[in-house]
Amino acid sequence: MVSEAVQRKLAESDDLDWKEMVPGEAKVKGEWNEFSKDVAAMANTRGGLLVYGVSDAVELVGVNLNEIDDKKLGQWLRVHLQPVVTGVSYLRLPATDGSGKDVFVVDVPASETAPHFLYGWQQKDKDKTTFNAPYRHRDDTAYMPEHQIAASYRARFARQDAAEVALDKHVRHTTDLLSGESDAPTAWLVVVARPTRPLPRTVPAPTRAEVQWVISQSAKRADAALNRAVPLRRLLGPQLLLGLLDNNPSRGLRRWMETNMLVPARASGRQRVLVELHHDGSVITAVDLSHYAIPGLVESDDVAISCPALIRSVFESVALAHEYRLALRADSPIDLRAVLTILPEADWNRLAPAVIELGGRLAIAEWARHPRKVQPADGELAPFIDDEALAAAATELAEGLLHQFGMNMLGD
Repeated sequence: MVSEAVQRKLAESDDLDWKEMVPGEAKVKGEWNEFSKDVAAMANTRGGLLVYGVSDAVELVGVNLNEIDDKKLGQWLRVHLQPVVTGVSYLRLPATDGSGKDVFVVDVPASETAPHFLYGWQQKDKDKTTFNAPYRHRDDTAYMPEHQIAASYRARFARQDAAEVALDKHVRHTTDLLSGESDAPTAWLVVVARPTRPLPRTVPAPTRAEVQWVISQSAKRADAALNRAVPLRRLLGPQLLLGLLDNNPSRGLRRWMETNMLVPARASGRQRVLVELHHDGSVITAVDLSHYAIPGLVESDDVAISCPALIRSVFESVALAHEYRLALRADSPIDLRAVLTILPEADWNRLAPAVIELGGRLAIAEWARHPRKVQPADGELAPFIDDEALAAAATELAEGLLHQFGMNMLGD
């Protein structure tokens, strides 16, 4: 694509910027960082590509890929931008014709948290520190005037409000559904994942075979992430959420559903789980965390919650959301929300966390908090992530709940 664009002398635009030299570090600490400016400008507009190795005359000159450090580029974004631009991906394109004219591409998504401000100082500003929001205007980079910054903030808050409403709607729908399945007070974990940007209308609804593939791949992805995040992963037990499903999803209203409850013919004595994969890219999971009888539950108002099951379920839910996004070929970040609730609802019940003791059995953590309610935990899953980034996102989500019990994923 780059070679064809060069041959056609494709002109720069608001989503394409040709760069002859590799990104360079400022010679003086605190000086303006051009790479951060270019990324912020793309993110503040509608996203786009920075292509290094092509001159302003649109000639392929190439760059030395060995001179480029992805981690350093990410560090520049964190240091020079407020808020930081997330979801930026880097693509190395070695020359295939033996010319040695390699190309480096930086893919910047349209940001949901724009405007992004760049700060530092410039000589042309008479050594004054500046704090501006760059944006792309046709083939040039300019700086937002006050009214444009205000409009960008209004757009951001409107997106956030819409996302909040959509997440809450999914949570309410799921908890209403689960209330009818809970005869005795039960601790349910509900995880909702939703793309921040709508899928194109041309994306077809996934087939049953595609959904089955997503579920099977998610189990492998979750195990890989858990291996990175939990040193003693074997103590969390086998696959939970995905391992309890028959992987035979049924059609719902603009969604695929897989569950071992709701339908009497498919009900079992196993731990109850529910998975919904919506055609718009949303993923909803629910797990009964009070399934196993746990010794040490003295007070009748306490409702047991298995912390190992919570951790594994969160990781499997996040892996499922990521694999589903890949199947739909979506490049949008994903909003995550994890809710821990007692159903049927009652003001007098408390959540009693259970952990694995040295003997390998679950027991109530008497040293931990036993709250009546737990606040939802929110997170984000950036696009184009690896297992390490997926593990970090899942860890943040799980610990957002566990911290309210006074513990973390290591049980401390």
